[in-house]
Amino acid sequence: MPKFNSNLISARNRISQPNSLYNRTQSRVGGWETTPSGLKTKGIEISSADSNIKVSSSATKFSTLSSDSLTFTRDGGGTTFNYAKQMQFIPASLLTLGSTFDFTFHGFLDYDDDQYDVIFTIKNLQTYDASEGGDQNLQLSAENKSATGFTPTANLFIGSVLSTTDVTSSFSDASSAQRGSALGSSPVYSIDKVAADSLHDLDIDDVVGISVTFTITFSSIINKSGEGRLDASGYLRVGNKDSDAFQNNASYLVRDWSSSKAINGTNTITKSFSYSSSPSSDGTNPIRINLILNDTSSDDGTTGSIAGALTSITYTTSSGTTTSITGADKVDALVIAR
Repeated sequence: MPKFNSNLISARNRISQPNSLYNRTQSRVGGWETTPSGLKTKGIEISSADSNIKVSSSATKFSTLSSDSLTFTRDGGGTTFNYAKQMQFIPASLLTLGSTFDFTFHGFLDYDDDQYDVIFTIKNLQTYDASEGGDQNLQLSAENKSATGFTPTANLFIGSVLSTTDVTSSFSDASSAQRGSALGSSPVYSIDKVAADSLHDLDIDDVVGISVTFTITFSSIINKSGEGRLDASGYLRVGNKDSDAFQNNASYLVRDWSSSKAINGTNTITKSFSYSSSPSSDGTNPIRINLILNDTSSDDGTTGSIAGALTSITYTTSSGTTTSITGADKVDALVIAR
């Protein structure tokens, strides 16, 4: 009976078989093929370079999941839509107009940051004051937004139609850089703007609301762990100009902002302010917008730099009177992070 060296035969078989990474992967997980940055099979592709998973039924329509977003793309990349990242419905019984709503206190989850939308639906709210008559406009808004909550507000504007003034160019100073030394706390009215800040001054009367959109661009990111991120924070201030600072009056408002990136890129942030009593404005003390890039930090050693820019400011004006509506159980809210 002939004798066979099984080890020798196995070795010859291995030599005769293709030994590429692709073939080894096929034998291990079946149906998957390697790409320069990951794996793919049929309509699924995993990319380590882009840190995402792509699912498609055709070459022109696909969904992409990354660490912090889920998007749907059509037209082969021509049009992209973001799915809602987080959505919570808050019943009117838990909301009080004019008072801060805290997510976790009421059994809800906090959000990553303040970049979410709040959609209100009226349950039991006065929308017209017959004693005033004339033109009246109701405005519902979410003020003082943060990752932990917001303040629902309702204002009835009497005697005029609300109008808006948009500024998208010719800012007093659109660009901003990180300040040389960080502020230790939220800036009071007397803190001067500095050359690193973004700034815009406008003489405009009867302002009842201001919405400011700006960008934060991250560059020179060095992410040593591959899973870290660089955190940036700062402040946006509005009010009446007083030399390089602000007047000490009710028009002075401050919002903090925060933003993060693991790789180079740009984030867009919008902050809104409202007034129940319109601030005065003139050539000497116009309405001032001041964007401050205060500080950067990281828990994992990620380093980089940031730059900011004002992109648009919308001033909402009303020449009539304003009445603030307060109270509980008046509106439901749907809070959506995109």
